[in-house]
Amino acid sequence: MYLWIHLIFAILLIALISLSIFKKKGFMPYMMITRVTYLVFIVTGTILFFKAYDRNPVFAILKVLAAVMFIAMLEINFAEKTKNRLTKGMVISLYCALILLFIIGFITAGGRPFV
Repeated sequence: MYLWIHLIFAILLIALISLSIFKKKGFMPYMMITRVTYLVFIVTGTILFFKAYDRNPVFAILKVLAAVMFIAMLEINFAEKTKNRLTKGMVISLYCALILLFIIGFITAGGRPFV
């Protein structure tokens, strides 16, 4: 159940990030909602971490580090967006980090829930 909640909020996060980064005006509410979704990720991620740590501790720790890196990159992108200094390279690196986070997450989860 926690894995599904984690995945549903991941899809929501992708939509919110896209709205907040690519919208020219009125992007602040999306940024705030994105920050609230971090709370769900922290709670479900903590529960999933302890389950995954028993199976594969290296990937579980790598997933936590990748998630913290992604959140840091996202906050940097938000800060640059509010200052109107967001570059295309920063957005591309953010989405590459998100893809990397998904890959590590699926490896950590053993392919669940899709296998």
